[in-house]
Amino acid sequence: METQHNLAQVLREVEAGYEVGITRRRKLVARILPVDGSQQPAFPDFAARAEEVWGKTLAITTSDQLLNESRGDR
Repeated sequence: METQHNLAQVLREVEAGYEVGITRRRKLVARILPVDGSQQPAFPDFAARAEEVWGKTLAITTSDQLLNESRGDR
């Protein structure tokens, strides 16, 4: 099966528990494995980071206001 044209089918097979080998010119170059249910990706806490950088109060500004501020008196 050509992965580049059938990615949805390949992913369905991986979700079903199968391991899929990716070959180039009959040489194995990669393997796609099902994720263990206990493994969850760690996503960064963007809200906490924003609060750390800017504090708890966020100034709501439109893009027009930001542009006008950055341009100054032109």
